[in-house]
Amino acid sequence: MNMLDQTWYPVARADELTMRHVFQGQLHGVELALWRSDIGRVYAWENRCPHRSVRFTLGVNTGEKLRCQYHGWQYRSGDGRCTLIPAMSEVAPPSSLCARTFAATQVNGFVWVNLAAEDKASAEMTFLPSFEPLPLALRSLTFNASLDTVAAGLARYADGDRDALSGTSQVQRNDVEINLSWQTPSGERQVRFWLQPADEFKTIVHGSANLLGMGEPEALRWHNGLLTTLRRYVESRESPLARLPSAKPATSPRLIPIVQSTAQDSQLDGRTIIRTIVAERWNTAEEIAGFKLALPDGEHLDFEAGAHLDVHTPNGLVRQYSLVNAPDERDHLVIGVKLEPASRGGSRSLHESLQVGDSLTVSAPKNHFRLVPDVGGVLIAGGIGITPILAMSTALQHAGLPYALHYFTRSKEHVAFTDRLAGLDGLKLHTGLAVDATRDEVDRALREIGSDGHIYVCGPRPLIDLVCERASSIGIASAHVHFELFANEVSHDTDQPFRVRLQASGTEFVVPAGVSLADALKAHGIAVDTSCEQGVCGTCRIAVIDGDPEHRDVYLNEDEKQSRRCLMPCVSRSRSELLVLDL
Repeated sequence: MNMLDQTWYPVARADELTMRHVFQGQLHGVELALWRSDIGRVYAWENRCPHRSVRFTLGVNTGEKLRCQYHGWQYRSGDGRCTLIPAMSEVAPPSSLCARTFAATQVNGFVWVNLAAEDKASAEMTFLPSFEPLPLALRSLTFNASLDTVAAGLARYADGDRDALSGTSQVQRNDVEINLSWQTPSGERQVRFWLQPADEFKTIVHGSANLLGMGEPEALRWHNGLLTTLRRYVESRESPLARLPSAKPATSPRLIPIVQSTAQDSQLDGRTIIRTIVAERWNTAEEIAGFKLALPDGEHLDFEAGAHLDVHTPNGLVRQYSLVNAPDERDHLVIGVKLEPASRGGSRSLHESLQVGDSLTVSAPKNHFRLVPDVGGVLIAGGIGITPILAMSTALQHAGLPYALHYFTRSKEHVAFTDRLAGLDGLKLHTGLAVDATRDEVDRALREIGSDGHIYVCGPRPLIDLVCERASSIGIASAHVHFELFANEVSHDTDQPFRVRLQASGTEFVVPAGVSLADALKAHGIAVDTSCEQGVCGTCRIAVIDGDPEHRDVYLNEDEKQSRRCLMPCVSRSRSELLVLDL
């Protein structure tokens, strides 16, 4: 373990942890949920619910537990163990289902955290800071610079005092604590700082000082002016823009496994994750933002047209976005994000919060929407569905294969990635068409390829349904119609409970109404790899040995559904009373 990680760090002022509130902090890239119980005990947890990774800071502090805002899962103070899953209230959650907790204590008016202490109770009892605070609490200030750079700047703090007597400045530093003193004609001035490394290039400075003949408001203004001037100087020496080419993702919230694992930091739930930096952002169309994500230096990714990413959005949700990249773009990632009117927070947080220079955690590219090798086709896109279709069209043109791209949008203002579209020879743009006119254009497009051709379509569900229906009417086999939905509306009004048996262990349990099979499996300690959680992407597919699955996904074709040999547990359920899974 790195010795730096064994250090105690200040993460908040004690008065910032008010009763029944969850305060957001950050330390070494780890987002923290800081809270105080009704008996005054302070806690520091990783700021994500183990269920869906939603931030605890969006939830509720009940005084003795934290309740996640998403599905109401509750975690008790102390060990962070889950005590209640509302949809499965008759079953005690597994003892292994816990929030990730860290050693935390309140000393000298600050909340301190140790990310690496194994014996939390002992560490909390024995920790004492080197310096006590002085009478005047200074305003905490964020410096966009590394801890050592900030510490070096603070060591020259006395240089900003015009009354400081030359040669009298003294500096004591103990890890993240700095004690400064110097002489003035009025006496000795003292300042103490405590440094919080929020991430590699962001340090929060907490401080206190003596008054030395000043009134409190005057002293606060004086020190605030000195600190602000010093911050400008320090940040000019370590500009965030100068760090962009290195693409070091240190400012990304570090995701820590809920259960201790020997896996490296680049693994999350068995999936490779990548920490990128936003190199460019632009408005590519009405309601659609384009993002170019820089990879760490020297890294190139191998993926095919049609691939997508899991994006860990700024508000803690995970959303899927298709890659727009051309075949010769593998040292960065390009995505388009539509601001959905009914956004649950994913697209909205990207539009409102993500700026150039910010870090963004994504998965390695996945692909469930590939081109058939060495064959051309007709590609049809509606709205934001252009993102994978654009990559596929570019790949076909690059390979010298015949293709036609039909792009349907509400208006010219809604046409995305116009610069990339301009380089496509097979583009046919359709804007502002009524339903009947759209149907006619789809018919014309399908007649171009005949019954043996391949069709690729992505966009709103009505467009996909129309293409599938018209293709069937002219004899194109369903296996030649490839589509990707970005959403799948699933109703739970008719949910019924059913029993599940795991073939390998013989374990049986009930999946209640309103609880997905995937969530029930996770609650019983069975790892299920999920992504879209809407039955769209195919990531969570599992094999069925016996029983009658009730398919609610849009990923499996009709033959696969009729076989009763697999299902998507994120949305699908069981028509039979018992479902036996190959797990």
